[in-house]
Amino acid sequence: MTIQRQLLLLTILFVAACKKDVTNPPTPPAPVDAVFTFTASGSNCSNSIVQGVYTIGTVIGVANTVSLEVNVTTIGKFAISTNTVNGYSFASSGSLNALGIQRITMTGKGTPYIAGTNSFVISAGTSSCSFSVTATDYPLNDNDHMLFGNPSAASFTIDSINNYLMRKSYYALSYSRDRGTPNWVSWHLFDNDLGTVPRQDDFRADNTLPPGWYRVPDYAYTGTGFDKGHNTPSGDRTNTVEANSATFLMTNMIPQAPYHNQTVWSVMEDSLRKLVYDGNELYIVMGSYGIGGTGANGYATTINSGTVTVPASIWKIAVVIPNGNNDSSRVNQNTRVIAVNIPNTNSLNSSWKYYRVKIDAIEAATGYDLLSRLPTALQGVLEAKIDNL
Repeated sequence: MTIQRQLLLLTILFVAACKKDVTNPPTPPAPVDAVFTFTASGSNCSNSIVQGVYTIGTVIGVANTVSLEVNVTTIGKFAISTNTVNGYSFASSGSLNALGIQRITMTGKGTPYIAGTNSFVISAGTSSCSFSVTATDYPLNDNDHMLFGNPSAASFTIDSINNYLMRKSYYALSYSRDRGTPNWVSWHLFDNDLGTVPRQDDFRADNTLPPGWYRVPDYAYTGTGFDKGHNTPSGDRTNTVEANSATFLMTNMIPQAPYHNQTVWSVMEDSLRKLVYDGNELYIVMGSYGIGGTGANGYATTINSGTVTVPASIWKIAVVIPNGNNDSSRVNQNTRVIAVNIPNTNSLNSSWKYYRVKIDAIEAATGYDLLSRLPTALQGVLEAKIDNL
């Protein structure tokens, strides 16, 4: 045998000896589930630590955690989650690698939609306990569009289909999915809001409505005999293009009789802006209720194949205070409050002042609680007055 053949044979034998069987790798051991119990005092989780800020309408995430004590008797992997309460929940997964008392940290997910204390239950096997997290109301400061209240207790939850709260940069509103219009819209108006930006006229559907909800298109009012009636007026947002454009979302519109919109209502809007030019700031709420109005084509209860309800009456209130700070504390029994309630028809008195009413009358018609964040006694005084200036 030649030297070359010997070397070739040795190489083959060496490779065969070193070759591993890759066709049948060893089966890895099955993962072991951790076994543990929650440390608890009665039904309450012991030494739970809640971290993060929980504010209604604000999405929670990695900064929102709850840490719990567990007693581990078998190390291994785990996955746990709580029930969903008030639109949010907590969950965690991973490995427990030591026996005895350990900590599991769960991360929050979702969006709280009602202020209050929420109780969560966490379970693993036969062990369970509960802990509480408090969701706070949206912080309200000067110039907030809802400084004086949430008239219908509108909620951020999509289950609130006909009283869905939407807080936008330039106004806030309660939206009714079934009516296809806002129930009410609330906004603050002061000199910084007024400028020289022209009307944008970019009517469009509101794509921030929950998935699956009908989004009223810009052409829904075409040929109906009703105007696309702004709640927050274009004229109240003329400082920037963005602000003015925001008023043309269809969630800010109602079917409004043309004479009502272009004459009576328009003059009232101008009158309120004049109060701003005179050195005041205003907190305004506008809304509508009932079914059926009379436009240029006659009486109608709905438009756009029944997807948009025509309201019977349209109302507005305005709280007028001199420019300044700490707005809510500056409202007193002498504060000027303007309220009107006007039928949605073309057959109207030309002066909006003819339709001034008590706020109490609007509350009686709608079931809303206006100015609810003011002291009850002060509400009573202001809501019983009829403006006469």
